[in-house]
Amino acid sequence: MRYSFKDKDRSLPLYLDSIGYDWRQEAVNRPQGYPYVHWLQTYSGNGIVEIENQALKLAPGQGILINQGIAHRYHSENSDETTEWRTGYFTFGGALVSEITTTLGFHDYLYLAQPDEKIKDFIKNHYDEIENRDPFRIYGSSELVYSFLLMLKKYMLDNPRNQQSYQKIIAPILELIQEHYTENLDNTDFQRVTHYSTQYILETFRTYYGNTPHQILIDLRIRKAKELLLNRPTLSVEEIGRMVGFNTYSYFIMMFKRSERVTPGKFRHFYF
Repeated sequence: MRYSFKDKDRSLPLYLDSIGYDWRQEAVNRPQGYPYVHWLQTYSGNGIVEIENQALKLAPGQGILINQGIAHRYHSENSDETTEWRTGYFTFGGALVSEITTTLGFHDYLYLAQPDEKIKDFIKNHYDEIENRDPFRIYGSSELVYSFLLMLKKYMLDNPRNQQSYQKIIAPILELIQEHYTENLDNTDFQRVTHYSTQYILETFRTYYGNTPHQILIDLRIRKAKELLLNRPTLSVEEIGRMVGFNTYSYFIMMFKRSERVTPGKFRHFYF
């Protein structure tokens, strides 16, 4: 079953374009992408989604959100079509769709390997409601699109390591910080390991952590300094500051006191 909205109020921030439930999915190839944001999930069988040089398997229960204009194609895993690939999908746009998806942290695509039941059952639970002949269904469907995006946002926050932006931006920077926190890292180093702009990196970190990579670096240095203050009593406070990556003694004192509300020396005296 599928339903397409012929009349759309394009002034709405979000509006539904089409929806399909338990659909016998044919092969699709979109080298120029699709003009609407597209959610696709599997009910039975298996599909393969090819996007950004990756081939993602879409098994029952799994889904993917693909942003507008992103090249992709998908097809059944069984080329002989002996097993049907049945899907659910809906597509949506809106006057503010780009701003809303960016603000919520959705970028080129969002692959959900283990969505919760609310996400998996969203189309099934709302298809009849959307299909009915209520003349105000366009506005109701706009609310449904937004509620679905909020569910995806919650999923991202609860399961960050499953997401594209975590793998491409967060993980490489956290690894760099963990392995090289004693070095003089800055935004150019974060750009180098991710190939993304500083602005985009900062936006992504704020989405996941409400913080910047630089602050995460400082927090790690402070933790390492506390370990050394307690386990290496023969080292001076100034030596420890240099060992964990602070270039000057005064900067180490300032950052430590801002974090712990006491100076490194007083922190050490609490335990000795």
